[in-house]
Amino acid sequence: MEDFLVRTMLYTALPLALGAGVVLFDRSAFGAARRLEAFVVPMFIVGVAGGGLSAFFAHTFLSDYVAGAIGWPAGNPFQLEVAFANLALGILGAVAAERSDGFREAAVTAVTVFGVGASIVHFAEIFGAGNLAPGNLVPAFANLVKPAVLIGLLVALRRAEGRQTDGPEEDPAWRRALVRACVAAVICGASGFSIGFWAGQPVLLAGVGMVLGVGLFGFMIARAPTHRVPA
Repeated sequence: MEDFLVRTMLYTALPLALGAGVVLFDRSAFGAARRLEAFVVPMFIVGVAGGGLSAFFAHTFLSDYVAGAIGWPAGNPFQLEVAFANLALGILGAVAAERSDGFREAAVTAVTVFGVGASIVHFAEIFGAGNLAPGNLVPAFANLVKPAVLIGLLVALRRAEGRQTDGPEEDPAWRRALVRACVAAVICGASGFSIGFWAGQPVLLAGVGMVLGVGLFGFMIARAPTHRVPA
């Protein structure tokens, strides 16, 4: 179960922590729209893109392990189809992070449909087949959290953009710096989780990776000319 809990922390809690760090310490993050953008970008890069790529590799190269953790028989070729579906979501998340138009709504729609659909299948297994395997139980709930967070953030961002009068104008350079820092953070966290998985210490090493990722994220934001973080 700890593997699936760590994934939830890495791809849902970490991006929210990164967004909170920007809002709290970055003086360029003023105005409601930019503060919400500080959460939206990490959710797309770390939560959607990072989570999608991670699931792609897991369902492709660790398919038997994943099947066993879910309580399903190994060797089912449908796992490869699920892998490519997750890859598609990951690519959508990466593209949506640097967009400000309706592409974001499209990406969130895809994440929501996939997440809700997957949860329905997992809940059917829980109540219909009594499948309480960690890989079935944890995702049944976790798959609903990310869509809910994304929908809430995007709705709030669109409303803030509609009534913005005193906040900063949209700045693609500010967003790109945030995207690059998020990429560095998720690489650190995912690397720690991967090494920890193979070493049998996923919680410890994923935690180390996330701490390093947060530190690198803060360093990159502080060095970005478009951001203002006190020394």
